[in-house]
Amino acid sequence: MFTYEMNAGYSVMDASLCMTVPAILDCFQDAAVFESENGRINVDYLYSRQIAWILNSWQIVIDRRPRLNERIKIATAPYDFTNYVGFRNFSVYGEDGEMIVRAASVWTLIDTEKLCPVRLTQELQEGYEFDQKLEMDYAPRKITLLGDGQIQDQFRVRKFQIDSNKHMNNVEYVRYAMETLPEDAVFQELRAEYKKAALYGDEVTASVIRAEGKHQVVLRDNEGAVYAVVEFTLGGVTV
Repeated sequence: MFTYEMNAGYSVMDASLCMTVPAILDCFQDAAVFESENGRINVDYLYSRQIAWILNSWQIVIDRRPRLNERIKIATAPYDFTNYVGFRNFSVYGEDGEMIVRAASVWTLIDTEKLCPVRLTQELQEGYEFDQKLEMDYAPRKITLLGDGQIQDQFRVRKFQIDSNKHMNNVEYVRYAMETLPEDAVFQELRAEYKKAALYGDEVTASVIRAEGKHQVVLRDNEGAVYAVVEFTLGGVTV
């Protein structure tokens, strides 16, 4: 398992002086990259072979969020591979040593030229160190929509949202989805399913479905194709 530590800084706090959920996801993203860069299968290795790991889905369960200046530890490890799919856990530990956030993610290895999945080679599989699968109630990768959504917002993808894969960073979809939550909303679990990459200049429409204690946000392009679905399970910790 790869870990790194940091103090939860003011720049990633919300109005309640707790770390924002997108900032927690940024930490997870950094942890996965740090692990790769400290091993054999780093970004240069992947890019030189025209392959990349593309995120399919997130599931994040939050017991509490880090507080201002709290010393936290972020951890990550893959726990399984199947053909061209990888499964990875993430977690955050508070300064008391207790796990306060846990997450599961599913990734697909793709050929960046042909834009199709590719099987993991033996060299790739041996380049990662597995750990035990975290104990949590694992949800399906696909999110079942609970009705027809009502359009609530629209935005255009900006330059600062584009990452090294030349599309909108995965965290930005969650950030926009959170903008549709009511002011007093609280949630303890977040799921995201990614279907299509949004590029610079794309217009994205956010439709909202509220049912069965869920707040679902469907992000679509101008022709109705889905970029991502983000689902919040309402109740529990504060946003």
